[in-house]
Amino acid sequence: MTGFVVWFTGLSGAGKSTLAAMLGAELRARGVHVEVLDGDEVRTHLSKGLGFSREDRDTNVRRIGFVAKLLARAGSCAITAAISPYRSIRDEQRAQIGRFVEVHCACEIPALAERDAKGLYKKALAGEIKNFTGIDDPYEPPLSPEITVHTDRETKEQSLARIVARLEELGYVPRRGSALALSGTPGLVAPHGGELSVRLATGERGDRLADRARDLPVIELDAPAEMHLDLLATGALSPLKGFLTSKDFLRVAREMRLENGLPWPVPVTLPLAARDPSAVKIGAEAALRTRDGRLVAVIEVSDLFRPDELVSTRNAQSPLGDEDLAGVLGRAPSASVLVGGEVHVFDRPIGAEIPILPDEPAATRAMFSARGLSQIAALRTEALPRRAEEHLAKAALEVVGTLWIQALAGGGMPLELRLRCHEILLAKYFPTERVLLSTGAAVTRPAGLRENLMGALVAQNHGCSHAVVSAGAERAFRVYAPGEIGIVPLCLEDPFYSTVTGSMATARTAPGEASTRWTASEAEILAMLERQQRLPEELVRPEIAETLAAWWALERF
Repeated sequence: MTGFVVWFTGLSGAGKSTLAAMLGAELRARGVHVEVLDGDEVRTHLSKGLGFSREDRDTNVRRIGFVAKLLARAGSCAITAAISPYRSIRDEQRAQIGRFVEVHCACEIPALAERDAKGLYKKALAGEIKNFTGIDDPYEPPLSPEITVHTDRETKEQSLARIVARLEELGYVPRRGSALALSGTPGLVAPHGGELSVRLATGERGDRLADRARDLPVIELDAPAEMHLDLLATGALSPLKGFLTSKDFLRVAREMRLENGLPWPVPVTLPLAARDPSAVKIGAEAALRTRDGRLVAVIEVSDLFRPDELVSTRNAQSPLGDEDLAGVLGRAPSASVLVGGEVHVFDRPIGAEIPILPDEPAATRAMFSARGLSQIAALRTEALPRRAEEHLAKAALEVVGTLWIQALAGGGMPLELRLRCHEILLAKYFPTERVLLSTGAAVTRPAGLRENLMGALVAQNHGCSHAVVSAGAERAFRVYAPGEIGIVPLCLEDPFYSTVTGSMATARTAPGEASTRWTASEAEILAMLERQQRLPEELVRPEIAETLAAWWALERF
């Protein structure tokens, strides 16, 4: 297929990045190779050091256009999302690129001011901010764009549908269901955002980072930050390159999206905990130290902010409701200053302490590819393999055909013990050629809808096509348009042993009141072991019960 460029233009906040991300996901689903050039990311990397004079703005647009032209020449679809306020420079890019689709994201100033949580439009209108595009600095809308979407009158999905329809009319993309759209060779689902973002530096580069870290101010990691840093190191949190800045935090809290428009449900944050907080400065570096005293990473500090000053339940809404937003803000203590910036890890905070099993996305993807797999269901769990987990695993296996179980660090029992129990269960009660076992050095706890979605994205980064999530979690997935997320949720009810049917069941498949539904948490199983009670076969398989009883006998002495 011949390449082309989709050039989004419009005022700040008009929806360019969001629509660019949505369009990218839709086109990838049709077999189109897509690269998205987001305005903020270009400013950070390709155009670092440029200001906002007309000359610098034109230079920035020319750089974007040059890269987009190269991508289109190579057969890709290049999607750009930058304000690009001046008509002449956009027309210049159109003439040089040729296959050029201009999308004008039109939105009235009052609507932009209303949706602007930081209040920049209101400040610009009041004269507090100068040279603000669209207020006292010009924005020249296109005269004859291929399409104009009115993002203050249309939903995101309606705008996307109109853009895709226009691309189909132009013959630039295959229609859904066409032979061209379906001709791709089946393979693993792409990582979220298109590629793995591995932040772990090895060899000489890692050694140089470790040396540099010794001379930097130190930020102490708490348990959640250690967890997230380890996930960042392996690429499991792709496309993130570090801890969220204020822009990303605000959009994740309010819209469940990153600043570049990509879906993202959970704030990944780093509280500023340092002996001398004033030594941690924007534009400089800091070292990150684990709770056991190891320096493990360097962060390029690009932002310092207080979440309570940025967003609150009074000035923001969540796609999942006010209660959800309160939960998001509760994860970032209001008294905390948060540090945003890219990280470079030279010593994994948690992963080095776990057994040698593949836990990195690159390793699991290689494992799946070596077996020729493309459809894999993920069950990520901190729990012992009780009969409940066995029931979930078999339900997923029945639907998808191949299962990946990731036993995660956490819970009340050692990871090695739970891994051993999983191995015993799989060897006797599963077709071993259809089930793969792995481990995880970090956890995204499935406590809420956002966490269920986050766990699914981690599974996608590992190469899975489906993910087992809690019943009701489909609400979180419905926040996004079809195709924006590459993994399919398997929303399964919590299973239990039914004394009525004499088998494992769920509330959908077994009659009876709560008293007829028998299950137990890992903590309750630990309590049974402590009381030297026999673990009933209705809760765990006999082989697992024997293994746990033997472990407990050793623990007591």
